[in-house]
Amino acid sequence: MAYSCAARLPCRETLATAHQRLNARNPLVHCLTNPVTAHFVANTLLAIGASPVMADHPDEAGEVARQADALLINLGTPSDSRLAAMQRATRAAREAERPWVLDPIGAGGLPRRRELALELMQHHPGVIRGNASEILGLAQQHSGGRGVDSAHTPREAHQAAHELLSRAGGVAISGASDQLFGMAEQAGQPRPLCMTIEGGSQWLPRVAGTGCALGAMVAAYAAVCTDLPTAMLAAHLHAAAAAERAEARAHGPGSFATAWLDALASVEPARLMERRVKIHWLDDYGRH
Repeated sequence: MAYSCAARLPCRETLATAHQRLNARNPLVHCLTNPVTAHFVANTLLAIGASPVMADHPDEAGEVARQADALLINLGTPSDSRLAAMQRATRAAREAERPWVLDPIGAGGLPRRRELALELMQHHPGVIRGNASEILGLAQQHSGGRGVDSAHTPREAHQAAHELLSRAGGVAISGASDQLFGMAEQAGQPRPLCMTIEGGSQWLPRVAGTGCALGAMVAAYAAVCTDLPTAMLAAHLHAAAAAERAEARAHGPGSFATAWLDALASVEPARLMERRVKIHWLDDYGRH
């Protein structure tokens, strides 16, 4: 499916349409992801109405990427074999014009991870999704991340995210409030914008795999949306709406994980815009 980096500003109707398309089309999402969280990522995709495939052998990763509707690359626990599979898959996704999402785990604090991510970015990801330190690291700014954890707030990575829009269709920074960067049309001309999402749950960062799963959700929505800003926003709003519903039923991180999967499968399209979303045009380097 052809998609655009620039779009009209997402609205309630376009988000509802994205949700309906996801359920109707059942997109196949190829995930080269962290084996620690692969099971949770697969269940997340099934819960939202997508189909996962996780072929990480180098000899078949490229062919599967061509057949899939979208691709997720998560640096999780890289090995030589997995890196070879990622390189072939991203090359194939670009050649087949399939959207792909890069989750550069650890690129903020681990130099080798940053090198791997920059190599893969030569195949122009549709969306880069990471924490503030990872986004700063990919922009080759000083990040100082601690392992896979962020040492910065999303606001501190605004300039870096804006710069990365020249190398990706969209950038999503995770944090207490998620910050999404992309291009949208105003008066017929593309302009950079930032979308801030409030809400979610305190339990999300306490469950291994929720961030990896969100990257897969972005890929799934990118497979059915005609533009990347709508895909990013729909995926994040879907995750946040489900998290709020799950938190009301959960007693801790264990029960929350199960409740979140249940809620992902039952969120109605109308609820996607109940989250507080602020949209700003960016002037330059992240200043509103």
